Amino acid sequence: MLTSKSVAIVFSIAILVISLSVTSRVYAADPAIVLGSYGNLENAEQARRHAQAQLLMDASILQTEIRSAISYRVVIRHPNARALVSELKKKGYKDAWFLADAASDTLPVAAPPETTVSSTPVTIIREIKEAAPEPTSNAAIPASVTLAKKILIEEATGGGVDATIEPLNITKLADVDIKIDGKLDEALWADVPTYDNMSVVQPDLLIAPRHATQTRIFYTDEGIYVGILAEQPADKLIPRLSSRDADLNRDGTTFYLDTSGEGLYGFFFGVNLGGTLIDGTLLPERQLSRLWDGAWYGSSAKTADGYSTEMFLPWSMMSMPDGTDLRRMAFSVSRTVAYLDEEWQWPALPVSKPRFMSGLQPIQLEQVAPRQQLAFYPFSAATVDNMREETSYRVGMDIFWRPSTNLQLTATVKPDFGTVESDDVVINLTDFEVFFPEKRLFFLEGNDTFITSPRSQSRSSTQQTTGARKIPSTFFLAPTTLVNTRRIGGPAIDPVIPPGVDIPDVELGKPTLLIGAAKVTGQKGPFRYGAMFASEEDTKFYGTDANDEEVRIDQVGRDFGVLRFLAESTKKGRRSLGWISTIVSHPSKDAITHGVDAHYLSPNGTFFWDAQLMASDLDDGTENIKGYGGFIDLNYIPKQGDFHRFTYDHFDDTLDVSDFGFIRRNDVTTFRYTFSRTNSQLEKIRTLSNSLSFSHEYNGVGQAVRSSIFNRNIVTLNNRNQITTVVMLRPAQWDDRNSDGNGAYRTEPGGVLSLSFGSATSKVLSASIGINAMTEPLGDISYIGTAGITYKPNDRFSLDLDYSYRRTDHWMIHLAGRTMGAYDATHIQPKIAMDIFLSARQQLRFSLQWVGIKARAQDLYQIPEGDGSLEQITDGITESTYDFTISRLITQLRYRWEIAPLSDLFLVYTRGSNLPSSPEDGFNDLFHDALTDPLVDRFVIKLRYRFGN
Repeated sequence: MLTSKSVAIVFSIAILVISLSVTSRVYAADPAIVLGSYGNLENAEQARRHAQAQLLMDASILQTEIRSAISYRVVIRHPNARALVSELKKKGYKDAWFLADAASDTLPVAAPPETTVSSTPVTIIREIKEAAPEPTSNAAIPASVTLAKKILIEEATGGGVDATIEPLNITKLADVDIKIDGKLDEALWADVPTYDNMSVVQPDLLIAPRHATQTRIFYTDEGIYVGILAEQPADKLIPRLSSRDADLNRDGTTFYLDTSGEGLYGFFFGVNLGGTLIDGTLLPERQLSRLWDGAWYGSSAKTADGYSTEMFLPWSMMSMPDGTDLRRMAFSVSRTVAYLDEEWQWPALPVSKPRFMSGLQPIQLEQVAPRQQLAFYPFSAATVDNMREETSYRVGMDIFWRPSTNLQLTATVKPDFGTVESDDVVINLTDFEVFFPEKRLFFLEGNDTFITSPRSQSRSSTQQTTGARKIPSTFFLAPTTLVNTRRIGGPAIDPVIPPGVDIPDVELGKPTLLIGAAKVTGQKGPFRYGAMFASEEDTKFYGTDANDEEVRIDQVGRDFGVLRFLAESTKKGRRSLGWISTIVSHPSKDAITHGVDAHYLSPNGTFFWDAQLMASDLDDGTENIKGYGGFIDLNYIPKQGDFHRFTYDHFDDTLDVSDFGFIRRNDVTTFRYTFSRTNSQLEKIRTLSNSLSFSHEYNGVGQAVRSSIFNRNIVTLNNRNQITTVVMLRPAQWDDRNSDGNGAYRTEPGGVLSLSFGSATSKVLSASIGINAMTEPLGDISYIGTAGITYKPNDRFSLDLDYSYRRTDHWMIHLAGRTMGAYDATHIQPKIAMDIFLSARQQLRFSLQWVGIKARAQDLYQIPEGDGSLEQITDGITESTYDFTISRLITQLRYRWEIAPLSDLFLVYTRGSNLPSSPEDGFNDLFHDALTDPLVDRFVIKLRYRFGN
């Protein structure tokens, strides 16, 4: 029985419960899970629909303001939101985070109707497409319909935003005062239109990315400004400093600019989080080269919601057509997100699709009339040569003059090249020359004019921009080109050495100094042209005579010249026709080459080809030798991810371009077909790439010299680790080169099996390991093992350690005449590279490379007269007469201070060795002697400073 007191208590409790309930409804938080933030409403809506379909949960869009910019958050409201975050991360939403109160600083946003017109091109595209039906008569076509028919529409769900044919009008401002510090804190940035149309292009999913990327562009009479606000969780940012243009997996943004306006040539500029810059040239359709450096400014800065980037790109450093009124260009902007190992881009132009340069977003600019650029680069260098106990000084200057937008003249007087960066150590005991890429600024500036085809540029086999750690390699896909500027200032022609005089190989292989060089490049309408001339100094070689007295022998330097002309049209795809001629003049011989190149790209970009014919004329005073050759590369990309290529080469046995150009070999005909497919639409793995190639290569007498079936599979896992397998099968064929002109010998059928693994480079510690088995010419098996680690605990320190071990059985080496030696050999190659950055502009780098080889002769063989299988002439070798060792080392300690754009101070200590054979020594002794008995021991101080506008 309830008393009045009990009733009062119950009533009071009820009132309290009701009060608390009402209060909680008024003051309770609105917990939610944020799946992603976007600067564009349509991208947010696409992400909302995708999440709703995948998770079977209601998702909504909330509007918020970040750094004075509107952002749209895709959220899922749930009372247990905090607990569900970890579950959503397991389902692939790795950037999901808990929002305690979704109503505190945001407003709900309705899904955008299909007819909403936004300031961003993607929304305009879709609104026009739906609003403008196809005409049904020959009546006048409305302007909106005409525009709709011109616009390229990509129907991929959730992304794949292509460029519009109609150009965007870029804002022009005057009298701007912007400090390029990476912070978009100047008021004028808020008045510039914002674009956020990016899609995921690597892997080539073409979906909306997880975070917003807001790009702002405007220009002045001085240049173009780019500001990018990249939204990203602070704990997911990966800043890493490096030397300029280095390939690393890190956060950063890149701006591509077609200054020709017609897809003919352009540049790209990148700023990585931390401040390291990358730049280079851009040629059709996707020829990107980082070998060019420009005088521009770029910086980045962390923000509360990610990071921001600023760039200032002066017009005066860029080639562009003549004209001052209405100028058309095209651009693209991309972003690397290291922790996801993804690249985002607008317009969406993945490597699995045919277009790149012709697919950039057109823009329209008024009154771009750059003033003349005149820049001087005086330098002074002092070299202390500890081996010769002497100090030498050199003073010179580079001059860059651009009197108009379509003409540039450059010259260099008494240049000092090759003293601040060493090439990789490469042991080459074959008769095939090793190609080394150009690194000298003078020859890189404007070099794109002399590139006659995609084959003219070398391509590294270990690009490390994103993805898993690669097995390090010094292998480059050697170019086929008539202009290899590394010949200029390379080793001189061997002098006539008197009997009894010995000159070390390292002396004969040293670089040649230049008196000077000059270059002019330009364009007029559809025509481009270029000319370059260079003259070497006489070279002094030092050796010893029979009495061990020093002897000096002089060799006259060479003169180099090249002329280039190119006519191009991009009205329907791309068509171009070019001509190039080179000459190398020396008292001992004159070498002349000519080339004609042609290029075609279909209007839809799915079919393109490049071809070149070449001729050589070599006159050594006693004989005039002429040779001919050419190649054609046919490419077909029927759909995204599929690629077909057929190539045909023919070079006769008298073609010789080696005085100025580079080809792997002459006297050869090659047929090659390659099919590759990339698939990023798989559930259990991130990307699957497969390449299958069939090739048949034979010499002038019909002997197959390089035929094979080649297959490479690359599996990228969802955790960004990568597994690569290679299978190569080759039939019995002939080796007609490694006999040094003493006939051809038949090799046994065989092949290559390779398996490698690399872990994600976005981690602090990444590793790679690989094993390889390959068949030697007589059918025996050799094995190669490689391993390496990269340690990057922060953005200012990095350490790379790599080690390669190779065990060969019946490794064939030419000895003399028709005699070949078979060797059981062990090769070891450690490599160390350590970088310490005092700032983004100051770098201390230590590097060491050593190659050690111990080879024991197994048997001697003879190449038969008239060619055939090798004939064994020994039954095992017990004495060490034919044994040999190789011990070659290069180590360098370098300090670089980038005082200003293209202005540097270098302090470089280099020590190198190439020991004579010592078969009785072990590897420890060989390495110790390589360190303590150098052939090169020098210290260089070099200052180069840019003066000019």
